[in-house]
Amino acid sequence: MIDNKNSTKLKKANGDVFFEARRSPDSNFIVVNWIGIQSMETVVMGGNHILAMLREQPCQGLLNSNRELIGPWDSAVNWLAYKWAPSAKMLGLRYFAHVVSPGIYGQRSFEALYPKLKDILEVKAFDDDEAAEAWFKIGQLES
Repeated sequence: MIDNKNSTKLKKANGDVFFEARRSPDSNFIVVNWIGIQSMETVVMGGNHILAMLREQPCQGLLNSNRELIGPWDSAVNWLAYKWAPSAKMLGLRYFAHVVSPGIYGQRSFEALYPKLKDILEVKAFDDDEAAEAWFKIGQLES
């Protein structure tokens, strides 16, 4: 793990970065970027890091970017929906902005997660990070 005051990067055993996280400049939301191929293990590690960030400083929004993701992550859908999302909600998370993967497998994984997640958090899908950030900045989040 590479951690500094503004951002965190998590690495696989082989040294490849698979997850980056940072707070927005106003700390109203967390921005995460998933990189490369994900497994149940990497999703849990990244998800637990997000929960730790929420425990340290609660906020209402998560910008979950899959723009650099490769392949599916559907093995983690049930963990995300039934373990991670309820925990995140209890820590104050309300809004989940998801930047869709360019690949069909990542898109299908999100399609499997969405019906389970939408009853827990307000979820909206975007094609790019800028549109997702704009959703938060137009008054969606309370300071």
